[in-house]
Amino acid sequence: MVFSKLKSIFSNKEIPYGIRLITKVTSIRWFGWGFAETLIPVLLFSYGNSFAEAGLLNAAVDITFILSLPIIGMFADKVRATTLILIGAFLYIFVGLGYFLTGVTGMVIFLVLARLINGVSWGLDVVGRDTYFRRHVDKSKIATAFGYFDTVANFWWVVSAIIGIFLVKYFSITNLLFLITPFAVISLLVVSKFRKKEEKIHPVATQKFSINFLKEIKDWSLMLKSIVGFNFLISFTGAVVIFFLPIEVYRDGGSLTLVILMGIAYILPTLTGWSLGKLFDTKGYKTLGTSLIIFALLLLSLSFLTSFSWRIAIMFIISIILELISVGSNELITATATPEHFGRVEGVMKSITTIGAMMGPLIVGILIDMTSASSAYISLAVIIFSLAIIFKVLDRQGFIEKYVFIER
Repeated sequence: MVFSKLKSIFSNKEIPYGIRLITKVTSIRWFGWGFAETLIPVLLFSYGNSFAEAGLLNAAVDITFILSLPIIGMFADKVRATTLILIGAFLYIFVGLGYFLTGVTGMVIFLVLARLINGVSWGLDVVGRDTYFRRHVDKSKIATAFGYFDTVANFWWVVSAIIGIFLVKYFSITNLLFLITPFAVISLLVVSKFRKKEEKIHPVATQKFSINFLKEIKDWSLMLKSIVGFNFLISFTGAVVIFFLPIEVYRDGGSLTLVILMGIAYILPTLTGWSLGKLFDTKGYKTLGTSLIIFALLLLSLSFLTSFSWRIAIMFIISIILELISVGSNELITATATPEHFGRVEGVMKSITTIGAMMGPLIVGILIDMTSASSAYISLAVIIFSLAIIFKVLDRQGFIEKYVFIER
């Protein structure tokens, strides 16, 4: 039944050809990442002496991602979205090489360089892809389109990760990460060929883009500002779970195979992205409040339930919640921002949420080193529960209905 459902999603002709092609390009590249991406936290932890240092190495990607996104967002309003994807695919070639040289030389500088380049390539890929989607998908179906992408691309990542369970017994983490390079080359060739055939060009943005995040956000609507704060806190918390749970499993004596299984448990729910997108298209924002409450309770449970079976179950359930929030947030942004400024909004929004993803492992890493993991999870649970209360209050006052869905 599951495979028949996936087959119907993969061959769905309701999704525009360009969306399916861009999804294919990303799937190829993610297949190369899947072999060992879940082991990156362990690799970073092995080069650091604490959770805080591992968080600092992890932040290298986020730093260049944040610095490059405003500029990328500006160009996304003026050039073909596939141009950004093309450049990003080219840079990913050097990301794989950087990880490989880290293993060959043992020098941390190549690890840092790979992470820094990854931040720029990630920014080009994300903004290019998301901008392309918003230019070619009906506004009422945007969550479904993003859900389709998540389902297909993550399916191939999971297949690759399963293969990685067997390969990690014979190859090092850095050697497996080198596989990023050949698959990046293949995706580069595919998107290059597609770029010559079909793509709509959106009108150039009328306003000048400001690299100053706060100044840019100051001119946004109240709803867009609220979405920024919401996404910041979610990315802050989600990054901690994704990064530190695998490290805890490995530090407590778990094998690399168990670490990969943790990653697969996190990614598997993204295969439901198609269904979750449709759920949000029909049920709307009301699903988010309940999801936040469940999220808070799961974080709280991590403070006293530390077995591997429970941790992997938590990883799985939290991933479902984050996936729903992700596809829902994409629709909220699309419904709120003006079409000619999708690229600008996307760039700044991604910058703010990435600051959250960067600060999460750094701050919580320091907190774990100073106190304990249990204290950190309790603190995160309080943050998410507070966010759930705020969301429920705004819902009852009709804030969300007024500012987002009034035109529906």
